[in-house]
Amino acid sequence: MAKFNLGDSMKLNMPDSFKNLNLFASRGPVARLGLDIGTRYIKMSMVQSSSQGIQLSKYGFSATPVGAITEGTMNNPEAIGEAIWQILTHYNIKEKRVLCSLPGRAVIIRQVSIPGGLPEREVKQAAISEVERFLPFPLDEMEYTYHKLGEIVQGEVRQQSILFVASHKDAVQRRVEAARFAGLESIEIDVDPFVILRSVIESGLFEDPDTFSQTILLLDMGASATNVSIIHAGALRFTRIFAIGGDTLTHAIESGYDATYLEAEKLKMEKGVAVLDEEVMEIDDEMREIHGMISSHLDTLALEIRRSLAYYTSKYRGESVTRIVLTGGGSLLRGVGRFFEDDLGIPVTFSNPLQNVPYIGDGDIDHLARLVPFLGISVGLALRQAPQRVLARHTLDVSVEPNYEFGSTAQAGGAA
Repeated sequence: MAKFNLGDSMKLNMPDSFKNLNLFASRGPVARLGLDIGTRYIKMSMVQSSSQGIQLSKYGFSATPVGAITEGTMNNPEAIGEAIWQILTHYNIKEKRVLCSLPGRAVIIRQVSIPGGLPEREVKQAAISEVERFLPFPLDEMEYTYHKLGEIVQGEVRQQSILFVASHKDAVQRRVEAARFAGLESIEIDVDPFVILRSVIESGLFEDPDTFSQTILLLDMGASATNVSIIHAGALRFTRIFAIGGDTLTHAIESGYDATYLEAEKLKMEKGVAVLDEEVMEIDDEMREIHGMISSHLDTLALEIRRSLAYYTSKYRGESVTRIVLTGGGSLLRGVGRFFEDDLGIPVTFSNPLQNVPYIGDGDIDHLARLVPFLGISVGLALRQAPQRVLARHTLDVSVEPNYEFGSTAQAGGAA
């Protein structure tokens, strides 16, 4: 199995207008500011390295302008840029060099196999030939990159495994435009499903190597989608993205009560609860009513996770997941950890991307503590820029297996 540090030397095929950008750049002390532009919230994290390790020096948080991102697609970069500028100003963040990322639903990730032993100049074209039929847009409309994962054997034939990552140019350019509207520069792009591993698994489990060496299901519940990844002994094997997120539940309440989105979101946070059917009569009337609005969506998500686990178990000869690590804003729903633990029969723990990244700034600690579930992506982005010599001492190492699989039920709407 080949080792591959997520974030290592990945460069997109860039049009002329992007020549000054360094997309999927290698790790190194380039940009300390991680920027996560989410459907509902914009998050920032800035880290610094010292003799004590990696520390969080600044953070920022704000609501995403209403309507600026719909179904995973950014359609108002200028409004997003204004919101980013306000965060920079309010939190007194002076750093101008930034790293941001694309959501999983906006990228196409494929593992393909090509003949082994090809000269380097032929590897790219062979990979393109294998993956082009899977792309939803013509190749010249997309940014793309590839990375060698290692050698695999199919029958008696040895082949080279390639990880191919692509996104529509518009998806990349809109994030670049938003950051530039805010006065940021040296813009780089990463990919959410890989970024979250850096903060939650590589860094978050650094002092828990026993869990790291097990088979972990990482459940990242965002606003518009939920990412499910399985990591075995530090190797990423499997990712699925489902079009069910926190907003799915909010919209169900919005429809059930004929309420506004903000009213429904408030109700979800105050009265929303995930419980098993046999526990429904134990909650109050309003909770029970809201539970009736959201339970089918939670059940559907749990069903999709069970299917993913069944597929994984069949492929890897009965190997089972030993722990679920839960992260993302959707994990704030009351009872959701216990719901998945009982439904799936697997212990659940909540991630903490700041577990081994102490905060040294002068902001409100209580406020920061409430934001922790939202910061996985922005912290992961910032961590990528820590010097490798520091990362080697303070993080673990997630690799990508040559037979890695990626799939998404949410991709068609978010690719551009």
